[in-house]
This record gives sequence, structure tokens and C-alpha cells, in this order.
Amino acid sequence: MAGFRLPVLLTIVILTFRSLEGTSQPGSCRLVCDPFQGQSGTHELGANGLVIPLSSSGQGPVGPAGPPGKAGPPGLPGPKGMGCLKKETVAFYAALKEDFGKEDILKFSTVMTNLGGRYDASTGTFTCNVAGVYYFSYHIVKNGLSLRADLTLNDHQIVASAVAVDALHTDTASNSAVLELKDGDRVYVRLNKSHSTFKDTQNLFSTFSGHLLYVL
Repeated sequence: MAGFRLPVLLTIVILTFRSLEGTSQPGSCRLVCDPFQGQSGTHELGANGLVIPLSSSGQGPVGPAGPPGKAGPPGLPGPKGMGCLKKETVAFYAALKEDFGKEDILKFSTVMTNLGGRYDASTGTFTCNVAGVYYFSYHIVKNGLSLRADLTLNDHQIVASAVAVDALHTDTASNSAVLELKDGDRVYVRLNKSHSTFKDTQNLFSTFSGHLLYVL
């Protein structure tokens, strides 16, 4: 009797599966038939019947992020960076001893520092030979009623001005500038319709200085 029931049951399962085959969608249930257990009492999948697998129901929800992993080994050393000055050192500092007036270019003859040799004490002019950004500063003590001193680039371009107008006391005209220079540019301090500068051979009251900040 048991041998008769198994073929009949299999026939019903096959007919039922075929009737559902055209209407099922991914993720819908499939019919599973495994009517008998083994004699050992444990269930063995597909041992006594037909198992029809389910279709994939698509991607489920994203699970929570896991804990951070261990740090990896350090990477290889990067390329060596270039120094901001590229072995170029340009700096000067000079003091004024003589007196000048009217529209003279000031010649700071007492040179304390001249790294790179670009300041010329005979002309009072700094000449650039390393394109870059430079810082300049000057302080001029007047002798007389008033004084105006202009920091000048090349022939006549004024890039900074300073005045001293105290008629009763000693006064100083001071200013500074950051300039982008190219090779061949000249920078100097020139008086502008002024009385004379203060002549002092002992002290360093009037000075002119500049240095390279970084190379372009």
C-alpha cells in the first residue's frame, strides 16, 4: 500500500508544480514534499520525496557596519620636498652716513649684510637676480622741515612712501613692502622734493634692508 501511495503523491506534486510554474514570481514560495522520515528518526533532506528550491527574493536590507579593521602597515616614504629657498640666500642691510636732499637716490654706504652680493652701495640699488618674493624696509631721519622718501622699483614706479614733517623735532620716515620681483628688477629709496637727510657718521639711524622670502 505504501508503494502505491508514493507514485500517486509524486504525480500530484508534479502536476501542482506545473500549474504554479507560470504564475510564480521571484521570491514566492515553492512546494516542498518530503513525506517520510528515515527509519533512524532523523530527517534527511530529499531522502523520501521531492525538494523544490526557492527562488532568490532579491537583496535584503543593509546590515550594520562592522567594527574598524586593524591599521595597515605604513606606506613608503614620499618624494623629498623642495626647500622654500632652493639654496638661494639673498639679504642685505645697510646704513646711511652722508646727507642727501631734494630728489636724490639714497646711497647707504655702510653695508652690514650683503648675502648674495646684490646690493650696490655706490648706487644705493638692490638688483634682483633670483625671481621671487622679497621684503624691503627703510627708515630715514630728516634734517630740516620735511622729508618724503619713496621706495622705487626700476625707473620711476613708487611702491611705498614715507614722510617726516615735524618741523620742531627730529622725525623719521619709515615704511616697508613685499614685492614680487623678476630677474633684473631694481629697488632703491629716493627722496621726493625733500629737505636733507640727517648726517651722522657715528650712529645707524637711517637704514635700508631687504631679503628674499621665497623663490618663484
